[in-house]
Amino acid sequence: MVRWPYGRARRSLVHERDIADVVVRAITEDGHDGAGYVVTGPESLSHAELAGIIGEELGVAVRWEELPVETAREQLTAAWGNAAFVAARLRAWESFTREPERVTDTVRQVLGRPPRDVRSWVRDHAADFR
Repeated sequence: MVRWPYGRARRSLVHERDIADVVVRAITEDGHDGAGYVVTGPESLSHAELAGIIGEELGVAVRWEELPVETAREQLTAAWGNAAFVAARLRAWESFTREPERVTDTVRQVLGRPPRDVRSWVRDHAADFR
């Protein structure tokens, strides 16, 4: 069971290896001076969809349960210790229910290949979930 707020919030999560690959290219090749890159994953998926993909890739049943925002605020503040940061994250996630996090083609432009998807990230981090 995944308990989290804003299951409809749509994110464009990026694999950290794509970030690293873009950075390496930008600092080792000509033509990137002054460039500002926004690196994202290849698609926008909801929190609930992400939880489902993690379950599918790990071969376990995962259900989503919407966590009330105030409960999330209390739990995250206790865990993260920074109420202002928690409030900012909750505002961002709420905004992604109305306007999904944008998807860019930066990885394709800089690296000449598509970005890695969430499924590949889950496979690369499967041991972290066990």
